[in-house]
Amino acid sequence: MRIYAVADIHGKMEHMESIYRVLDQYNPQLIVVPGDITHFLNWSTPLSQLDSLPVPVLVVRGNTDLKRIEARIEKAANITMLTETPLQIDGFSFVGTSGTLTLPFINRVCLNEKKRMTGLPCPMEPDTVLVVHTPPKGACDRVGRKIHAGSLNLARFIQAAAPSLVLCGHIHEDCGVTTLHQSTVVNCAIAGPGSGAIIDLEKNEPPRINLLQTETP
Repeated sequence: MRIYAVADIHGKMEHMESIYRVLDQYNPQLIVVPGDITHFLNWSTPLSQLDSLPVPVLVVRGNTDLKRIEARIEKAANITMLTETPLQIDGFSFVGTSGTLTLPFINRVCLNEKKRMTGLPCPMEPDTVLVVHTPPKGACDRVGRKIHAGSLNLARFIQAAAPSLVLCGHIHEDCGVTTLHQSTVVNCAIAGPGSGAIIDLEKNEPPRINLLQTETP
């Protein structure tokens, strides 16, 4: 299965245009958006654009996605909000949790973060994709290329749960791919030097990841 992972769209038309180009070039079967789909009050148009795409879209909310977008997503024909309950697609399990609490030089997934983590399956089944907005601490989470600003509790959860793949965004400048414990972590932010990632998944195989770079004029 081929997926296009792209976070931090922020409701910007230029990011949607990039997404349209990627769809035409790579023909993914699924789009996964790890948060910051919209930008606070600018939320109706980007959701309508995602809903009109020719492939299914899985999302979680980020820090710029107000809670009220969940009601719009429930009515969408083509967008699904990921939760702690696994969603099975072509033999792969997708789970997610929404939100990010930004603090100076550190991020948390949400208030009561540890409690939220306990709602997720642990350990996770093989071939599980975990979708969150903030990266785990120590994995694609550098601010200023020096300070690791990801979630420590999330990093600890990933060590215990061992998802095959973790998709995140939020820290635009450190988009990339790395390994954390047994899991592959992809920061697929589009609001920076990257344009997301094309990921090919096969059962019981490591994911094949093609990081996309922002096109320059």
